[in-house]
Amino acid sequence: MSRAIQLHDAYLVVETQDGILIIDQHALHERILFEQIQARLREGHLERQRLLIPEPIELHPEQAGRVLEYAAELERLGLEVSDLGGGTVLLSSYPALLGRGSPRELFLGVVETLTAKDRPPQREQLFNHLISTMACKAAVKMGDRLSPQEIAALVAQRELATDSHHCPHGRPTSLFFSRKDLDKQFRRL
Repeated sequence: MSRAIQLHDAYLVVETQDGILIIDQHALHERILFEQIQARLREGHLERQRLLIPEPIELHPEQAGRVLEYAAELERLGLEVSDLGGGTVLLSSYPALLGRGSPRELFLGVVETLTAKDRPPQREQLFNHLISTMACKAAVKMGDRLSPQEIAALVAQRELATDSHHCPHGRPTSLFFSRKDLDKQFRRL
């Protein structure tokens, strides 16, 4: 692929041999992170980054109870939590792979997933949902200006993804416009 440029701090435009590819930087990065997390989980636990100062997070007591009920699953995902009592949990680590995001924000997104329904999802559904939540929270966002090296790396990683066409939530990661489509739009045909 050719060199890519960033537009509106949200989209990457890449010239291909047959046309142009417009990539949603967030959706693609989310897909890449999702697949990386899945692969690492298949190999065992995710590598964790310990917080220098563990962060106490106040939750509603029912939320804290649900989080502690799933502490082993969360630890497998790299989120180590313990009970401080009174609805407060202590976050001690987060997945090293997701170093870009805020551990607190990531954790609160996971809490929201765990407590969104009266009955939590089945464990496999939970893992997929938590992984997609983690990937979404850690992915570059619309409005993030990327360096030329970050753009090149993201475009290169696209080729390595199993399903580079959709983010874990089903949104397209890119749109392709053929040279013929462009010629037609500019009435060159």
